[in-house]
Amino acid sequence: MKKTSLHGTIFASLLVLASGSLTAQDLTLFEPVATDGQVERPDNLQGREQRNLPSSPSFTLVGTSRIGGKHRATLVSSSGEIVTVATTPGSAQEIPDHPGFRVTEIGSRRVVNTNPSDTPCIAAADKGVSCDANGASQLTLATAAPVPVAEPVAVAGNNGAPVNGDPAAQAANGDVAPDNPFAAALRAAAANEANNNGQPQNAAAAERFQPRRIGPDEVPPGMRVVRTPFGDRLVEL
Repeated sequence: MKKTSLHGTIFASLLVLASGSLTAQDLTLFEPVATDGQVERPDNLQGREQRNLPSSPSFTLVGTSRIGGKHRATLVSSSGEIVTVATTPGSAQEIPDHPGFRVTEIGSRRVVNTNPSDTPCIAAADKGVSCDANGASQLTLATAAPVPVAEPVAVAGNNGAPVNGDPAAQAANGDVAPDNPFAAALRAAAANEANNNGQPQNAAAAERFQPRRIGPDEVPPGMRVVRTPFGDRLVEL
């Protein structure tokens, strides 16, 4: 009898310990629900939207043309895609493969296009893009800045005075100007003319050349004389 009561006491103790361990554990069946204080704030949403805004214009202008009453514009998207839009005066045309973007006006070196509500106009003066009061994009052909003219390099002469590339000034300062590639030929022609007493080389050579002349007493029987600027010749009769 005592042994049975002892077993019952031990079993009851084990049940108490098991029930205590079960009540001590937290059972999680669902994810925690956000309370009112944990709802995402509007300023966080606004900051996220600002981060998603494009940083460059959606389109830039490459060129415009007109054939009859139809105007054509060539645009480049921000991803580098080239698209062509053709319109007639007073009509608008959607840009192909770009929903929400519409070209409303094409002029000489100028295009106006409207953007979707979720894509604002981004101005970029270096790309020829500006925004009007209605948020439309004004596209114009961007022109590069003029190339600056190089200043002449000042070269110090033998006396230390700067000379700005003037041949006369270089000669006055004792500097030797770069030789003209035709100067050697000009000097040689001048030297030949001086050696020929002021006459050109071909004139002096013409004076030195004396054509051979044949006198009547030098003509043998059966032959006759033929005179040429280069001399006389004997030919048979």
